[in-house]
Amino acid sequence: MLEKREDGKKDQESLQILISTINIETDEQVQQLVKKMNIKSDYLVVNQVKQKDEVVICNKKVITLEKYGLSCSRNVAIKQANTEIIMLADDDVSYVENYNEIIKEAYRKNPKVDMICFWIESKNKERKVKRMPSGKVGYLRVMRICSFQISMKRDNIKDIYFDERFGSGSKYDRGEEGIFLCDCLRKGLKIKFINQKIGTVDQKESTWYKGFPKEYFEIQGKVFKRMYPKFYVLIIIQFAIRKYHQYRKQITFKQALKAMLI
Repeated sequence: MLEKREDGKKDQESLQILISTINIETDEQVQQLVKKMNIKSDYLVVNQVKQKDEVVICNKKVITLEKYGLSCSRNVAIKQANTEIIMLADDDVSYVENYNEIIKEAYRKNPKVDMICFWIESKNKERKVKRMPSGKVGYLRVMRICSFQISMKRDNIKDIYFDERFGSGSKYDRGEEGIFLCDCLRKGLKIKFINQKIGTVDQKESTWYKGFPKEYFEIQGKVFKRMYPKFYVLIIIQFAIRKYHQYRKQITFKQALKAMLI
């Protein structure tokens, strides 16, 4: 779908930003989005809409889907990407001027790493993006990473995709990035976090966080079971203990634990 080099091979030094967005209707809106995000590299937009026939985009860098779901958007973007290095992005991310070189240099310095996650600062102080020391990402550290922090060597991912039952707009409205990263670890991929800022994210409002009703814990339990099928009970118990001070006014510890273990 996208242009490749004349020899038909992927550019080993190129980077493509894979943008997930909704309801863009014109080429002008696409260009405004790219400018707002400060994208200086190649990019691919997956635009999810209610009705395709109302969209008038004629842009080879845009894929329009008559379907919602963040995981679906990520999967389409990954399948259609045509560069060696790809970076997942939301439409409220804005990159620093030299993000392109930061990302490519990180892969040059870590040739055996399959995926590198970077720090993107949240402008919303109530929804902070975790900043960690640089180092290996294992099964527990994945819980501190958002999908828009993830870059990867496309060819190394092979047939690993986001579970479309999880994520914004899906049956279970969160947890898609943790599940995806755990699946990658189970396949033997090497993941690293580099504590270097490559951008900011607005995160003005969450599409799924509505406090701590019973339904919150029911979904969280399903996320943990999918991420950690062998020891999810331990993860659920520690989560219930660690988050108790946040939810105790809405639901009891026993109720929260029971909801996650259903």
